[in-house]
Amino acid sequence: MNDANDSGSENCRIDNVSLYMETLKARMDPDQYDVLAKAVHETAHLIAEGHQAGPVGDLSEFTPEVQREYATVLAILLTGRMDHRLVEMPGPDGSPGFAIVEASAADDPVRLQEVRENHHRWATERQAVNNELDGIARASGLSVDD
Repeated sequence: MNDANDSGSENCRIDNVSLYMETLKARMDPDQYDVLAKAVHETAHLIAEGHQAGPVGDLSEFTPEVQREYATVLAILLTGRMDHRLVEMPGPDGSPGFAIVEASAADDPVRLQEVRENHHRWATERQAVNNELDGIARASGLSVDD
């Protein structure tokens, strides 16, 4: 059922994003908030037009704080729920990273470790595929720097 109280309804998602953005406006650096607000606005338009959300705006302005908050807002925009948590999710090589997970997973160390292991497995497999494709491209005389 998609009534106004359903967290997945469009009105509820918009209301929840608006509420969260107001809290961010009060606590974020104004310049960072402006970058975030513009990215959220552009993303909402992409989704409304039936496109996938993707990189928007000048990525060099996406500080780690803006990246984390953008991910949080995107999770709210897509699900309508506000009970997600941001958790540290370093890459398989130890590179810094984070992920948005359900609160129940964030609160359960065993489940959170499973999520990290699944992510590491996926990232490692993805890197192997990328390396293989790069090798094929090089052997074919194509540039892999793009």
